[in-house]
Amino acid sequence: MITVKNPDIIRVLDLSLDLIQIIDLNGIILFSSKSAELILGYTAKELIGDHFLSNTLKEDKDKTSKALLEVREVNKIYNFENRIVGKNKQLIFLSWSLIWDDQTQETFVIGRDITELKRNEEIRQNNEKHYRSLIQNINIGIIIQKENSEITLCNQPALEMLGLTEDQLLGKTSFDPDWNVIHSDGRFFPGNEHPVPTAIATKQPVRDVVMGVYRPNTKDRAWLLVNAEPQFDISGNFDHVICTFTDITKERKSLVQKQAELLDVLDNTAAFFATLDLNFKFTFANKSLLKAIGVSDNTDINEINLKKFKIIDASFTLENLLQKLLTEGTWIGSNTYINKEGKEITVWQVVLLHRNEQHIPTHISVTAIDISASKALEREIHLNKIKTEFVTNVSHEFRTPLTIFRTSMEILDMYLKKLKIDLPEELVKRLQVMDKEIDRLTYVITEFLTVGKMESGKITVNKSSIPIIPIIQNSIHRITLMNKDKRSIALHIFGEPRNILIDEFLMMHVFDNLISNAVKYSKEKKAPEISVYFKEKITEIIIKDYGIGIPNAEKNKLFSSYFRGSNTHNIKGNGLGLVLVKNFINLQNGIVLMESEENIGTTVTLQFPY
Repeated sequence: MITVKNPDIIRVLDLSLDLIQIIDLNGIILFSSKSAELILGYTAKELIGDHFLSNTLKEDKDKTSKALLEVREVNKIYNFENRIVGKNKQLIFLSWSLIWDDQTQETFVIGRDITELKRNEEIRQNNEKHYRSLIQNINIGIIIQKENSEITLCNQPALEMLGLTEDQLLGKTSFDPDWNVIHSDGRFFPGNEHPVPTAIATKQPVRDVVMGVYRPNTKDRAWLLVNAEPQFDISGNFDHVICTFTDITKERKSLVQKQAELLDVLDNTAAFFATLDLNFKFTFANKSLLKAIGVSDNTDINEINLKKFKIIDASFTLENLLQKLLTEGTWIGSNTYINKEGKEITVWQVVLLHRNEQHIPTHISVTAIDISASKALEREIHLNKIKTEFVTNVSHEFRTPLTIFRTSMEILDMYLKKLKIDLPEELVKRLQVMDKEIDRLTYVITEFLTVGKMESGKITVNKSSIPIIPIIQNSIHRITLMNKDKRSIALHIFGEPRNILIDEFLMMHVFDNLISNAVKYSKEKKAPEISVYFKEKITEIIIKDYGIGIPNAEKNKLFSSYFRGSNTHNIKGNGLGLVLVKNFINLQNGIVLMESEENIGTTVTLQFPY
């Protein structure tokens, strides 16, 4: 046996990173290598002469003392572990190997510091304990499956959701014939298509698969939302699959109920809604669609063949449409059909192709609205455009002769005044009527031409910051003279007058129209009133009359071209004034509001922001 008196051996022992000591029969340390200072914090000199148990943790002293005795009996290397209190009071884990030399009656001990290993092991155990506690208490089913899809581990929520015991579940595979699983649409779900086998085969995650699993213990079906994540070792080789799932049975029941409610809503909506299989056979059609097709509500939809319907403006066949859906997933457009009653129906439709969780096409849905009325409206708009263009052209043709008439009247008036010729009273009246009618026709033609410009987008707006009061005063004066109305139109001003950003020409036209209406629709009534409010953020102009008002049923047509109220037959007009007013106000970023009550009067409010 090596002794402490051989200097060459001592030098070799001092080179070791492990702690090496020689202990006599009484447990006294005769030699300690220099690594003692690195491991325990004590120098070799501090340890030599101390008892081997001196720095041993109290709880480990019996074990250590027993090891020193047993190594003498077994007469071979004896291994054990204990804990030593270091010089800095730190706890050190050591793995010892003891050898007894019967000749020298000494024990040769080698101690390896395993403190870091022990602490890492403790951390690992704590983490594993925490992880197991977590997966057992988390409200998600978790199972681990090997490459052959055999289940090797599961948590308690998984057992509860599947309705099985641990013994029943462990060892099963996705291919077990006892599984009774269906898709969300009720089709059988083969084992090889389950998420885990799919993840194993593709080495890719499989997410959000809905599965209906039959539970034999409770004789019901649980609906699960399943995910499968393949796991790989450090070399990149497949190791296992973590399968997680949540119970969505309650949510699905609620969804089924809501689907039934939705179908009820769809069945009674004015829009058309239908679902079809990939052969364009109806699987659902709401009442509105059946009515449009020209069949009764109780018709067997399986008997309706969409391919037999004539499509007037079809640009492709149903087979072409299916190919388009398979490629793009959706088609939006309009078609005109001839229904079973021979009636034309134009619909705007959105056609969607639906796929299941595996991205396999399952069915087609169609949502559509009847735009037959809109098509008729388009034709009406087109006719109105033609009518407007005609009126505009005719107005242009009339404008030149009217100008000639006006000039001739003015020359005649000047000539008569110069010659001081007194005409008979009857002739004077007729000339006055002619003069008034020329003014009226000029005004009407100007309105027709303005409407034409407006509808063709040729109205230009030249806004500037100007006062509004003079424009109103000029219109009052002009309309009063034109209508020969002796009533005095009151103008009230509230607040400090300020300029607003408007087009003077357009506002002159607006006030001429509104004041003219207020005057001519309130003959023999109280005179109209105009109020101007200069407020903090807006200027508000209110034109109020006490005339015939507007029938309640006709108020929604006020701003329609050529519309005149049913109570205005004896009052001249063309039904264009308010159309121009509204458009001119909109062009200047203003707002026009109107309130009216038949036989009470009308109030028009204009608002302009600063």
